[in-house]
Amino acid sequence: MISMIVAIDQKNGIGKNNGLLAHIKPDLLYFKSITEGHTNIMGYNTYMSLPIKPLPNRNNIVITRKQIKIEGVTVLHSIEEALKWIEQSDEEEVFICGGANIYEQFMPYADRLYITHIFHDFNAEVFFPSISKKWKIVSTKANRENIEHKYPHLFTIYEK
Repeated sequence: MISMIVAIDQKNGIGKNNGLLAHIKPDLLYFKSITEGHTNIMGYNTYMSLPIKPLPNRNNIVITRKQIKIEGVTVLHSIEEALKWIEQSDEEEVFICGGANIYEQFMPYADRLYITHIFHDFNAEVFFPSISKKWKIVSTKANRENIEHKYPHLFTIYEK
């Protein structure tokens, strides 16, 4: 199963200045709890923006056209290579973690979306693709901490 995980603002914004829109601790903890123990696939710029590289307790895959090696990371050079890797793996669920171009290219192949909806406009520079009507909400979750946060947010899971 190919899943995408992302936090988006009210306008589907996901990033600014090659970083997160905001550091929302409950969202960062949610990301960790969902993706730990799984393969996380991301673009090179997303990888470089991580405060801790590679992400601990995860199999990190970076997609880049650059002919490079990154210690502790599998480097692939195209979405097609990544799809082949996923198909040949025995992973139950693989997570696409950004950035915008990677999300856009993987959207047709995704089975599940883990979306943190943040009820704020951050004047983002990069955006998540629109979530069409073929995606159905299967779960939403929030508690007082999420709703009363400086940036109110909730966790939503969509499936096709």
